[in-house]
Amino acid sequence: MIGRRRKAYSAAGLSAVLVVLAVMLSSAAASLGAEGDVGWRGFGNTPDENRYSPLKQITKSNVDGLGRLFTVDFRRIDPSIRRGQQSFPVEANGTLYVTTNNDNVFALDATTGDVKWRWRPDNEAVFTNFGIVANRGVALCDGHVFVLTLDMTIVSLDPRTGKLERRVPIARAVSGASSNYGYSETSAPICANHRLIVGAAGSEYGVRGFVMAYRTDLAPAWPNPFWTIPPSGTSWRKLGTLVGGGVVWTPTTVDTTTNTLYFGTGSATPLYFPGIRPGSNARADSLIAVDLATGRMKWWQQQMAHNEWSYDTAQPPLVYTGKVGGDRRRIVSVGTMEGVWFAYDAATGAPIYQRIKVIDRTEHPTLQPGKPVAVFPSSLGGLNFSPASYDPSSNYIFNAAAETAGVLVQVKLTPTQKKRKRLYGDVFLGLQNGNFGQLLPGWRDHGSISAIDVNTGRRVWKFRTPEPERGGVATTASGLGFAGGGDGVLRAFDLRTGKVLWKFQTGHQIAAGAATYSVRGKQYVAITSGGTPTSSNGGTASELQVFALGGSHTESPPPNNLPARIAAEPSVTPAYIAAPSSLAAPSGVDVPALTRSEAAVRARIVPQPAIHIRPWDADSSNVQTVVGRVFVGRSPVAGASITVDGFPLLRLTNAKGEFAYAADATLARRHVARVTGLARARVNGRPLTDTEKRGLLGGRAGFSVGYRIDGLQARVQSNGQVLVSGRLSDTQGVAPPPVRLFTYKLSGTITDSGGKPVQGAVVVTRTQDRDFWTFSSASDAQGRYTSFFSASDETGADPVQLSVGVALGGTNYGGVTGTNADFARLHSSTMDIQLGSGGRYTLAKPVPTPGAIYQGLVVGVSGPRGVIRPLSARWPDAQGRFSFVLPASARGVPLRLWENQHQFVSRVAAVPGGRVELTSWPRVLGQTVPRGFALLRVPSE
Repeated sequence: MIGRRRKAYSAAGLSAVLVVLAVMLSSAAASLGAEGDVGWRGFGNTPDENRYSPLKQITKSNVDGLGRLFTVDFRRIDPSIRRGQQSFPVEANGTLYVTTNNDNVFALDATTGDVKWRWRPDNEAVFTNFGIVANRGVALCDGHVFVLTLDMTIVSLDPRTGKLERRVPIARAVSGASSNYGYSETSAPICANHRLIVGAAGSEYGVRGFVMAYRTDLAPAWPNPFWTIPPSGTSWRKLGTLVGGGVVWTPTTVDTTTNTLYFGTGSATPLYFPGIRPGSNARADSLIAVDLATGRMKWWQQQMAHNEWSYDTAQPPLVYTGKVGGDRRRIVSVGTMEGVWFAYDAATGAPIYQRIKVIDRTEHPTLQPGKPVAVFPSSLGGLNFSPASYDPSSNYIFNAAAETAGVLVQVKLTPTQKKRKRLYGDVFLGLQNGNFGQLLPGWRDHGSISAIDVNTGRRVWKFRTPEPERGGVATTASGLGFAGGGDGVLRAFDLRTGKVLWKFQTGHQIAAGAATYSVRGKQYVAITSGGTPTSSNGGTASELQVFALGGSHTESPPPNNLPARIAAEPSVTPAYIAAPSSLAAPSGVDVPALTRSEAAVRARIVPQPAIHIRPWDADSSNVQTVVGRVFVGRSPVAGASITVDGFPLLRLTNAKGEFAYAADATLARRHVARVTGLARARVNGRPLTDTEKRGLLGGRAGFSVGYRIDGLQARVQSNGQVLVSGRLSDTQGVAPPPVRLFTYKLSGTITDSGGKPVQGAVVVTRTQDRDFWTFSSASDAQGRYTSFFSASDETGADPVQLSVGVALGGTNYGGVTGTNADFARLHSSTMDIQLGSGGRYTLAKPVPTPGAIYQGLVVGVSGPRGVIRPLSARWPDAQGRFSFVLPASARGVPLRLWENQHQFVSRVAAVPGGRVELTSWPRVLGQTVPRGFALLRVPSE
């Protein structure tokens, strides 16, 4: 294989060089406006996230002439805009695009700050209640402006007018990726090679990290999301519903020359309790390389195994060609929240440099129950979302870091507490003194900016800043770097020496990076200010400030709420994953026999038989190719366009009518295939008739992935009823995750002051520690809403006090903190709400109700007339054994088994091997419920 690859490379060497040159030229052209101006086209300017600009007008010798041209105060435009700013400005064709923390998008004249247009979400009030309210910018791609909203949607806007083109829920392509399960969107999407790439935040809430790629019409570009960690309840996630993490909450990186996507992942959770998630927590705290075209993994490297200090690999990676030991190499590098830097071979993942210190102190002893432990940096320190920059002239990497410390006290659990369920808000989640630790006496948090020589892997200079750095560095071809600090100061420094050449007090904390661009030959520098509460007591403003040579030198007063000053100041074996070959269609898709009349007219899709779930493998993309065929009668249809789960397959059906799809082999699901185009379709060499086309375009079929069923038996009992039993397991004989308590149900009605039902209102509940919040469904025409909510907290109090708010369009009832209500611990509840005027509202006293929300897998059967509801059923036990009793009418009937993994409300406690409450049994199978795992014919007697 290696020899063949080398030979192919040699033979294609010239064409490869031409491709690289074409990509470079197209990238350069993309950064130019209509008049030859240079823009700043994304979070890191270019998809490689180098944060480098070729502009040279502002130089080391004239930078002292830099001054502020204008300030855009977004709260002056609209006082309802949230304080705080982390938006990274993007500029193209004379227009600046900037977001606010509550997901507003502004298009501004890049030379004057005049507003060209503004877009605001129609459900803006919901965002007031999010625990983390931030938006770090937009992506420009293929004539669209893309922004991600806190409630997990992708928004496409017209760049000229701001008109909404489409808004797509991410959960449509990424199952479960909604704000009610702890996900949120706080970062900018990235666009490269006509693909939009998104991840999501939410590690703290036990979510499952992912990355997904979309086409720029927002159709899925991959058949499946790339999940960073195992499915819930499996592998190292077995011990609780809150065990998860590994999210990709910062922008991703693309090497457009190789079409490779790189991204870092967050910590495993619960954050400070590694005993609940034993082992190395594979692919958390890691750098992962994925083929952008297919979504399949190339390689991964873990920067910290078994992390218990909440350190993520959060910095957007950089990919570049630099010198290492005098030789030019293609490199991908990344810094971590631990405060160390890594570099790898971009193609193979082989380590080049590991654990190069960026900050002075990286000390984090093992946490101890009930005992204070000082850690350096704190959970908010090191290299957070603070992006680095690479300068090709010096071959240096520049980092802006937060040099922080904290005191962590792991909660000491009593035997009683250890037996309690791990739910949202439970004692397992946080620290006794808060998530990020107490201040360390005598220590002063500060920041630093430093340079690493890629050639040697050594730090060549470093200077200190008074407040932690969060926004990162931007560099230019004139040898200048720009960075804004938590002290509100924007600095320009010499890339070779680190000498600060110019600084300007903006008046508010800075937690975003600078962008530099030119319009009609003049260079500008833009940066947002306002910060966030986690950046030097920020969250004080929402502003954009733009600078240029000849601007005003009048600075603003410094922030008046900065923290008080205090005097004094393992190698990982690489996991190499070969790039996958093209999809190979396995055999075994049989064509069912047809009657003569059916064969004449019937048009259909025939999927291959169901496949069985495989255990999740960290060194795999965890997909399996499945094959279907398209027929008219018994004749295959060639040239048909197929879509599976909304993903349009690139290849038309072949001469045998075949199409192939890469299905996730680790999750129980039915993948629905549809024929969506027949313009080029042929059957027996002729075009299809209109009748045949209608038959195909109206049909669908599904590829089912589920657990193997062994030992299946059907026994007629003395009363004539039928007992069905069997055992579920994956391909390695492991039983599926058992049924478990998930959370509790909240429901009620919402009315206006006159008692009339209110439609479209969303109820928000939050724990007092502000760690967990949930959002109800929008109330219906009768004012009814449903939600789930936490019924436990860190102290075990009963009743449990939660804050409750209501969002209706742009109106928020209850503000950021809501109104407190007392809920019975470990109970579901009903609660009615009456809305008044001016944001006033009244909460009825919550009424405890029996039952809870559970999550588990049930097995059932369907007959010729649909689902047969059992008379009784039992959940699969710890070994996967299940059983259910069917009515006597099922005797002699051919039955097909299905598996349904879902959440449901039950008044009866659901336990492995226990009784299933049949009120939740499905009457009709949803399209995604896997089926066809076994055929069972019950004896007549």
